[in-house]
Amino acid sequence: MIAVVGVVGSSLIRSRRVRRALGWLSLAALAPALFACNARSVERPVLIPTITDKDLVALTVNRNVDLLFLIDDSSSMGKSQDNLRRNFPAFMTKLKNLPGGLPNVHIGIVSSDMGAGDVSGCTTGKGGILQFAPRGDCTSTGLDASATFISDINGVRNYTGNLEDVFTCMAALGEHGCGFENQFGAVVRALNADGQGLPSENAGFLRPDAYLAIVMITNEDDCSASPGIPLYDFTANTHIADQLGPITNFRCNEYGHVCTGGVHPDRHAPNGDINATVSYDNCTSGEDGALLRVADVAAGIKHLKTDPDNQIVFAAISGLSSPYTVHWRTPDNGDPSPWPEITHSCMAPDGSYADPSPRISQLVREFGSNGLQLSICGGEFTDALERIADKIADRIRKPCIEGQVAKKPNTTTDDCVVISSSPDSNGNVIEKPVAACSDTGGVGPCWQLTAGDTGCAGQTIGVVPDPTAPPPAWENAAVQCAKCTAGVTDAARGCP
Repeated sequence: MIAVVGVVGSSLIRSRRVRRALGWLSLAALAPALFACNARSVERPVLIPTITDKDLVALTVNRNVDLLFLIDDSSSMGKSQDNLRRNFPAFMTKLKNLPGGLPNVHIGIVSSDMGAGDVSGCTTGKGGILQFAPRGDCTSTGLDASATFISDINGVRNYTGNLEDVFTCMAALGEHGCGFENQFGAVVRALNADGQGLPSENAGFLRPDAYLAIVMITNEDDCSASPGIPLYDFTANTHIADQLGPITNFRCNEYGHVCTGGVHPDRHAPNGDINATVSYDNCTSGEDGALLRVADVAAGIKHLKTDPDNQIVFAAISGLSSPYTVHWRTPDNGDPSPWPEITHSCMAPDGSYADPSPRISQLVREFGSNGLQLSICGGEFTDALERIADKIADRIRKPCIEGQVAKKPNTTTDDCVVISSSPDSNGNVIEKPVAACSDTGGVGPCWQLTAGDTGCAGQTIGVVPDPTAPPPAWENAAVQCAKCTAGVTDAARGCP
């Protein structure tokens, strides 16, 4: 019996959904040299053929990774910032332990503070500009004088000292940022994903060929108002009876979320009872235009890359989307009606907390298997950061094919089919088959099986590049191999 193992680059998703029987493995991309191997293993074949539709993964030919950390610097974020800084070394250790060592990284930091119109304390904002000044107890970050982000490319650095120390000095943003957090607005502004022009301080951070990993650290949901929407007005809107209600964060919930039955969270206490509570279910982003639409934000970020399904990872350490409960409190300005507040959805062991974040959850889901959301209340961030590092490493770390690959019937040729996809000079994705090296005499482009690296007891696919062609900006592969089923002999296919 032969088990078919499929390895699919997601650049092929748009043209076909790959379905095969008896187990699939999401494998790697083509590289100019032979693939290495990771610890991921092929699913065991099942006895009865079944159709599976796996999440698809692809990798690029380089080890360039641009890491953008969005750090919430509003009040109540001090402990979470300390948690990030304390556990950031665990994140870096994961990346440094990859085959080949630390990827070629750019690491930048951006604040959630984009201002909020005429709200007191929010009139300016940080404009999506990369934050690189020393903060906290640091008098110097160690960055070069002209640098605005960390760069470590093949050992060539724009900083002195340890990378981890440089980051922790940059990441202590404090708690004085605007309380109307604009996480989405800051990220799209920092990367020019909104098309408004790149801040000059951010020039050079984003590389066209690099993977992009965005990591949000925040304890409240996004409240990025759409252009022209006066959501933050507090001159004509100060009481419950006013059009926008009092100038509190609840506006972000009322105008940013919609829950079961198509209802928005209600600012009015039932029967005016200040002790009342109201819970909501299945809250998502209200995509009616009051706030930046999640779909538009995702599209803007994805537009930054030629092959976004393969080149972007989006992660958030934040509040989750539920539980979602509203309670009320005494007004600040003598308003006769109680004011609404969102009940914290979780509390961390250190006393920090988070509110439900349906918009952030929805944005994470826009990135499919490349998205990851983890609770900010989960204690030390070591596990969360390591999981994010693993997600990034999946773009770089090469997979492992366990078990024996069958031969084509009555031949000595491994029974695999490889289809490459890469951009042409106009950016169009071109798909073409790759021959086995046994058929080309080893002349590239061709593929062959090779032994896995350390930690991989199996094999991996190696691709020899075309020596006459310049390397593409990126190149991915769809690979399908037939595997021997353990305990089943098939001499014609080389299966013992």
